Amino acid sequence: MISRSSFPTPSGWWNPVGVSIMKFLVILLLTGFPVKHFAQADYWSNLVYFGGCPVNHIPKGIGIPDRNPKARAVINAIIAGYTYSELKSKLPDSLDEILGQLSHGKVISLEKERIALLFPVVTGEKRELMRSLIRKRLPEQSPVIDSLIRPLREHLRKHPRLVFHFLWSRIIDNTFWNQYNSEFHTEEGPPSIAWIIYPPHPFQCGTNYDQTTDNSQIAISWSYNIFDEFFSLPSTASFYRLTQNEPVPEGDREFFKKYGLMDTAGVSLLFTYHDGDRLDLLCDSLKQIYTRKLRGLFDYQSLSKTFDIPAAELFLIMAHEFAYTLFQQLSGTRPDFFLPILRESNPDRNLSFLCSFRLK
Repeated sequence: MISRSSFPTPSGWWNPVGVSIMKFLVILLLTGFPVKHFAQADYWSNLVYFGGCPVNHIPKGIGIPDRNPKARAVINAIIAGYTYSELKSKLPDSLDEILGQLSHGKVISLEKERIALLFPVVTGEKRELMRSLIRKRLPEQSPVIDSLIRPLREHLRKHPRLVFHFLWSRIIDNTFWNQYNSEFHTEEGPPSIAWIIYPPHPFQCGTNYDQTTDNSQIAISWSYNIFDEFFSLPSTASFYRLTQNEPVPEGDREFFKKYGLMDTAGVSLLFTYHDGDRLDLLCDSLKQIYTRKLRGLFDYQSLSKTFDIPAAELFLIMAHEFAYTLFQQLSGTRPDFFLPILRESNPDRNLSFLCSFRLK
């Protein structure tokens, strides 16, 4: 996905360690301090996280720029290439205090006048290089996507608009753990990381996962292409009650009706299936196909030097960007493939196309 410390996460939503991945992308409006004084681009609004793994590479102070507009402007300026002297001329009184906070939080390193970011940032020429590398490998992987889509379409023939959700959230977005272990010959799983890519991929998306007490699981695909103001979800317990057509709070009823998860009679429109049923087993087999086919897609150790990003972190970034580029290709070559993460495809922001509940 991706998680922001500033994101108002719904109560109860979490990241179980292992295959569950939460991603968010949030755009905060700065008040009281104009970013344009430093840099035209607000790079920080594109910060994303990959979370839920035991090894944490996320700087402990990563939320500072969300709480402090000046710190956010400073980070944007550092990404844009401003030197310490240039920053000092803009913020003569407060720069050193801000840099001290960011340094203490392991967001930056500061040696004399040299400032370095301690989380991955891909912009400019490196952004273009990553895009080019991924596009070159895309054609040979088209059969892989076909092998995933065909059986999903067959199994979901009564629910064709859910194919994307299952392709992304129940298959691809659930493979990064095993992909990483296969790529790096480990069982520990990938690290939790935060990164910025600018400009962001137009098909960037993520998934919210959560478990119930009986180990049922909800998955919601999201994209800020359609959910730019979508900052609060009902609790998982309320979603679960919806699947059972049990009473839910009035505010949640309004949410469910607004986003197409409940009809006017109060009956659930949320798609459900069961742990271990044919659809669940199909997803498991398709995850294995995707993981196997994408092993060795890039030489991450070599590219680590090119991008100046640790190989483990670069893998996660490129694996996500590769998936987004696959969706972009589908959008351009298969007009019959429904992509509900696009506002033009899903103007009502109907969540019934983007959500499923796997019941235990």
